[in-house]
Amino acid sequence: MRYPKTFLIIVTGRPAAGKTTLASWLSKELYLPVISKDSVREILFDQLGWKDREWARQLGRVSIELMFYFTQAQLATGNSIILDNAFHPDLTTPRVLALKAQTDTEIIQIICNARSDTLFQRFIERAKSGNRHPGHGDFEVQEELLQHLNREYPLAMNVGGKQIELNTTDFSTLDYSEVLKVVKDYMK
Repeated sequence: MRYPKTFLIIVTGRPAAGKTTLASWLSKELYLPVISKDSVREILFDQLGWKDREWARQLGRVSIELMFYFTQAQLATGNSIILDNAFHPDLTTPRVLALKAQTDTEIIQIICNARSDTLFQRFIERAKSGNRHPGHGDFEVQEELLQHLNREYPLAMNVGGKQIELNTTDFSTLDYSEVLKVVKDYMK
């Protein structure tokens, strides 16, 4: 489906806040491709192997580069796209602003957040489920994650456009259809 303008929909927020689930759902509803850093990194793990935390970080950085490469290619041809990652605003804002300027793209940011204890518990449950690629090293990063979750830091990028903030502490209270309505209204 073509939209009157080109849109970059960024689903961001803290780890285990439900970003990937939401981004995948929006992708189906909006008929737009989604690029997830974790999915790209898992392809790299499968092709290059995995070993330790530093290697996982390095492949994470490469995954971000690939995400921006594919995003720029899509936006340059007038195709909207969804990105899924826990973006660090200080590092990502300049890159998003550059994409916006180069491709005359409108930005929609969906910021997922929840209570730190809820996020940590979800992370542990996800690690124990066996559904995550072992290359992520979820069991090795639990202490690092707990420290990260207990810090306050900005989640939104100052890139203009539409911002939607979601409290995902209790998934049963989320209404994805309301999020979809806000997104579609902005995309008109």
